[in-house]
Amino acid sequence: MGSFQQFLTDKNIPSEKLLRLSRQLESNGSEGRTLLRQRSASRRGKDTQGKSYESLSIGKPRSGRGISAQQLQAALGDRPLPARVRGKLVRAVNAVLGKQGGSPVDAPTLFGASPVRRGAAKKS
Repeated sequence: MGSFQQFLTDKNIPSEKLLRLSRQLESNGSEGRTLLRQRSASRRGKDTQGKSYESLSIGKPRSGRGISAQQLQAALGDRPLPARVRGKLVRAVNAVLGKQGGSPVDAPTLFGASPVRRGAAKKS
């Protein structure tokens, strides 16, 4: 049993609840659509073209995708996961713990010694 699965069983958190909560947390609401619209307008505008989003104080919208069942199964099996998937899992677990009255946790506490999956190396 992996450290992530052990944590979920200790805290009595069902995996279906994590999937549902992650989908809700990562979905693009009205603020996400507003940010996407602002980013699109800044790319089209003549005076704002070429400027960074940070200098225009436009935040980054959420991805709009929660974790999938395959990603959750990989986490339960202690297989390497990308940093974004780990972040989504941490947000979902912290949301559940917040509702239960627990304190938030970080990724090393959840995943233990399970390595982060890296992408392909850049060609030089």
